[in-house]
Amino acid sequence: MNEDKAAVLVRMPKDLKQRLQKQAKEQGVSLNQMITYSLSHEVTQLEAQRYLGRRVEGKVPEDIEQKFWAVMDKVQDRPAFE
Repeated sequence: MNEDKAAVLVRMPKDLKQRLQKQAKEQGVSLNQMITYSLSHEVTQLEAQRYLGRRVEGKVPEDIEQKFWAVMDKVQDRPAFE
C-alpha cells in the first residue's frame, strides 16, 4: 500500500452504505472515493467551525457584524451565478 494511504475497516448501517453507493454511482466515482470525500468534507467542516469558534470567542456579536459589513463594503458587486 502507498505510504500516504491507510486502510480502515468501517462498520456502518446497511442503509448508509446503500445511500453512499447511490451517491457514488450518480457522481461516477467509486464507493471508496465517495466515502473518502464525505469524511474529508465533514472533518473540514468541523475544523472550520472550531477555528471560527475560537476566533469569535469572547467577542461582542455587534462588533463582529460591524467588521463583517466593513469588509463587505469593500467587495465589488458581481452578477449572481446563473
